[in-house]
Amino acid sequence: MGASTSSARSIRVCKGDLTKERTDVVVVCSSSIGLLTSVLQAGGDVFMNSYNTEFRKNPTNIIAIAASGQLLAKLIYFIPWEPDSDETLLCRSLKKFVSNAIEKAVNDNYKSIAFPAIGCGQFGCSLSLVAKTLIEEVHQLRTLHPIVVSFIIQPDRTDIYDEFQKQIALLDLPEPLEQLETLEQLEPLERTPEIPTVCVPVGNGMIIVEKGNITTQKVDAIIGNPPSIALQYTIIEAAGDEVETAYETEYRRNPNSILISTPPGKLPCQRIFFLKWEPDPDDSILRQSIIDFIWNIIQNVISYNYTSVACPAIGCGGYGCSVDIVVKTMVKEIKNQLKTRNLSLTVKFIIRPEQQNIYDEFCKQVLASEEERIQNERWLLQYLAHSRDFKKRLTIDTEKRLYHGCPKKAAESIIEDCFNRSFAGVNGTAYGVGVYFSSNPVYSHRYTQPSANGERCIVQ
Repeated sequence: MGASTSSARSIRVCKGDLTKERTDVVVVCSSSIGLLTSVLQAGGDVFMNSYNTEFRKNPTNIIAIAASGQLLAKLIYFIPWEPDSDETLLCRSLKKFVSNAIEKAVNDNYKSIAFPAIGCGQFGCSLSLVAKTLIEEVHQLRTLHPIVVSFIIQPDRTDIYDEFQKQIALLDLPEPLEQLETLEQLEPLERTPEIPTVCVPVGNGMIIVEKGNITTQKVDAIIGNPPSIALQYTIIEAAGDEVETAYETEYRRNPNSILISTPPGKLPCQRIFFLKWEPDPDDSILRQSIIDFIWNIIQNVISYNYTSVACPAIGCGGYGCSVDIVVKTMVKEIKNQLKTRNLSLTVKFIIRPEQQNIYDEFCKQVLASEEERIQNERWLLQYLAHSRDFKKRLTIDTEKRLYHGCPKKAAESIIEDCFNRSFAGVNGTAYGVGVYFSSNPVYSHRYTQPSANGERCIVQ
């Protein structure tokens, strides 16, 4: 099964069958006889009767019916649509079709929706025009609504699939390339992104924070979170049919299970753990749910005698949870588990490349949570005196927390004698000779050096 996903926009293109899409909402063009018949048959007699009843009442409105039978979605939207020979009117009708469906799904509190490539089959519309219009409209709507959108293409229509891929790829380019005719022409433009990494030893274990794709991690176990539709799609699509079949089999057998464990399929790990987790608006319940989530990860990793695991940043995407609470709780509990159980385990937090704020927060918490506070009383008294003086003279609080990364020997010297400006310029003079600080501990971490036991020093 081929697939392409625009991770930044959560637009997914996949070859497959709409009746087998595990998503919140599947949209059906009720004017497409072939697709309509296929969905009604998959839904069964009761489903078909419900549709016919609603259609007789409101043939021109959106008909929403709970999925049943062999349909794997939660809800089916039947929306009428007809093509037009006028390209302007055609584009307008396509945009309306998509926007009506997405806005209704959002209003109904659904998080994922799947569309067919309307107009590209029996209606014979221009593939490039349809794909361009649909993808651009979804892209615009995604800036307003955090919903995962999929386009499901018939397996034998590679031409449609490639055209949709091309339009998604064009969205990611810095400027439009009107002369591109095939997707292959985009390949030379791809670049391997730099993957920033922060590593911190904890007891016998290690915590790593890295930007990247969780499906490419060479670890023993990869963690998925079924309620996160985008993450679920990403892992299953990359892992292939074996994992999809294993997951669906286990899900049908026990849909309420907290954990579904599958083989790795095409992924470079040994096992995939799909571990259920849901957010909660109550902060205390949210924290406890994250602690339980981490505990379950550790338990399953231990049971398989694994030594490495890659975790996503749960709750930091479409759920809208407090990044501070989620990250701080995850990092604190991982450190607690590594220490109290004396585990020789490497835990990797894999952050999507576009989530810079989340990456920074993970790095901050990983680096700060192991800090040992050491202060010089003489310098502290001087600091307090200067602080009071500044606040009195300025009448506002301008204080900022700054960090200075350095080797352990330098840190010890700073503790004893404060900052010695005679060393200014040792690590560069980009802004002139002086003592350099950063408000971002991740940046300061670059200037640290590990000691014999792996510890690093940041002066705050």
